Amino acid sequence: MSLSEGQLLRFLLEFSLLLLMARGLGELVRRLGQPQVIGELLAGVVLGPSIIGGLAPGAYRALFPTAGVQPVLLQLAAQVGVILLLLLSGLEVDYELVRRKAKPAVLIAMGGVVVPFLGGYGLASLLPAALAGKAGPGTVFGLFLATAMSISAIPVIVKILLDMDLMRRDVGQLTLAAGVLSDATGWLLLSAVSGIATARTLPLTSLGLTLFELLAFVAFCFTLGYRLLRAFIAWVDDHVGGESAALTAVLIAGLAGAAVTQALHLEAFLGAFFIGVQLARVPRIGPDLRAKLQAMTLAVFAPVFFATAGLDVNLHSLLTVRLGALTLAVIAVACVGKFLGTYAGARLAGLRHWLSVSLGAGMNARGAVEIIVATVGLRMGILGVPMYSIVIVMAVATSMMAPPLLRWSLRRAPADPEEAARLRREAWQAHSFLRGMRRMLVPVRDGRYAMIAAEVVSHLAADRSVEAVALQVRPPAAERPSGSPAEDAVAVPAPDSLANVTWTRREASHPAGVSAAVLAEAERGYDVLVVGAGAASPGRGLFVPVADAIVRRAPCSVFVLGMPKSVLEPGWPAPGPVRSADLRLRRILLPTTGTRAARRGAEFAVALARGTGAVVVALNVLEHRPALSPFWIGVEDALRGEGESGSHATREVVHLGEAFGVRVVPEVRAGGNQTAAQEIVRYARVEACDLILMAAEARPAGQELYCGGTVSQVVRTATCPVAVLFGPAARGPWDTD
Repeated sequence: MSLSEGQLLRFLLEFSLLLLMARGLGELVRRLGQPQVIGELLAGVVLGPSIIGGLAPGAYRALFPTAGVQPVLLQLAAQVGVILLLLLSGLEVDYELVRRKAKPAVLIAMGGVVVPFLGGYGLASLLPAALAGKAGPGTVFGLFLATAMSISAIPVIVKILLDMDLMRRDVGQLTLAAGVLSDATGWLLLSAVSGIATARTLPLTSLGLTLFELLAFVAFCFTLGYRLLRAFIAWVDDHVGGESAALTAVLIAGLAGAAVTQALHLEAFLGAFFIGVQLARVPRIGPDLRAKLQAMTLAVFAPVFFATAGLDVNLHSLLTVRLGALTLAVIAVACVGKFLGTYAGARLAGLRHWLSVSLGAGMNARGAVEIIVATVGLRMGILGVPMYSIVIVMAVATSMMAPPLLRWSLRRAPADPEEAARLRREAWQAHSFLRGMRRMLVPVRDGRYAMIAAEVVSHLAADRSVEAVALQVRPPAAERPSGSPAEDAVAVPAPDSLANVTWTRREASHPAGVSAAVLAEAERGYDVLVVGAGAASPGRGLFVPVADAIVRRAPCSVFVLGMPKSVLEPGWPAPGPVRSADLRLRRILLPTTGTRAARRGAEFAVALARGTGAVVVALNVLEHRPALSPFWIGVEDALRGEGESGSHATREVVHLGEAFGVRVVPEVRAGGNQTAAQEIVRYARVEACDLILMAAEARPAGQELYCGGTVSQVVRTATCPVAVLFGPAARGPWDTD
């Protein structure tokens, strides 16, 4: 069976009109200070039987027919929207935060289900018998209404949290975790009630099987499923590459998860959500990919989904005084029950009063999930048409009430110190060049100094998963001695020394030499390239020739750990496996000038200190020469101005350290007759610093690597290891070789 031209035309008109109204009204309510989801739901109400259907019934029936394939097409597009929305919400879940707050989430979910369930069952016994369907009033009707009262709408909750920028707040993560548990419980209850309505007995076997299947799927996702997803994304990235390929892989994984839970007779969006949670842990899923998925979902599919939900609302059937009063009663019982249950669970978990109030407000939204439940009740004859309309209105009303109530309560629920510190860290990370550091390339030869450098950098994985590739570069096949082994051992750090780092080995060769082989591998989408090197011979570049060539052309950031001759003496490090103990980081010296490159170095130093427990010394050297003071500026005035600039540069590092719980010591020193490099080297020696970390940019200098006299002099004269962080190479007309 294929679509006729008329059916396709009608679908395109429906989709376009729903999208136009949803985005238009969403933008309008956003400018009025409300979440966009309210306008998107109202778009369906306006286009549905309540307004357009009443004013122009012929046009409404022609555009939105209730029979045939047309409503199915629209529902299919809406279901894709909700699946993508839940996939996106899973990607936004902070797995470690939710795990730490698992107990409160369980108690909140329990309270948010039990209390409204009891309230709904009690209300059903007071409602007129005419509201029940063909099955009539009684136990089944009461249990069904109780179940409808207890369910929350995860898609609506997610959209509210995204619209209000609350996804990263504790209230957002707790609401999401508790909502998932509450929703899963509600669907199990619905399965039980449906079984009772059909067979007039409680289907314990079917219910137990459904619960087992759900738990098995969740367990699979958090174990073997995560490893399969990680391998799948890595394979796509390695063999196809590009953000579009990665986005396609994410969509395939999300839709596959939705298909599994749908096959288990659960909601499809639950599978997409749990797949999203696992994808959030995959190192190669970066913020740019999340941004693309969010743009596609929130701009197109989610608005159509919410507008489609609003199409089911028919206010005309409730315009009598009696049905209007009953509708208000149902809404009141639903809101009070959900709020009291959620509040009680949150308080029992030890949460603060206003935070508990906010959770009660957020969990109150029912949305399209409630509409699905009502449709099931109508189809099975449990609900009559008037009661079906009441439940639909309750679903939309609670969804529209949740955002303003949540906004009102959050004004009285400021973030506690722990949450505030976490939010400050995330604000820094959002603008940090380190935020997407997920893949690290480490070229090795004998595996010694490069792996020490890799251990230093991998301390950045304190709060993220990092994939590290140890790349052993071999001579071209034609240059290998006959009979040489096909593969030599490549040293990697001890697994217990680097949490959250997954090491793999890879071999490469290139006819143009070692640096060409490394650069060819670096083009495969690494975030940082780690090189261990000794100092160059006098007058020969900055480091050894291979390291210099890599820095000049690398497509990503390069971290070079230079070892001075005093460090490279025989006996250091001790023979045997390379471990981080070979370079103990207790005091990191960070020369800073406040430039953009210096800020990158500060981010790197603070992240490194956070992983090692080191102290960062932010050093600004005042290097003023009176003969160079123009426009009659005196020496004292010039030094005062430079001192203020230096203090500002070091204070920036102090604030960054405070956000991450790292001690930063600010130092502003006058170089006097010494150059800045001489003062940096002297300070590192006198204060017993373990590492000097500098940020630099390569400058055009023919065939050699040059990044300024200060960096060159420090690298050549320091008596402790010197690390230099370079940004991606900027190719220019000077790169003629």
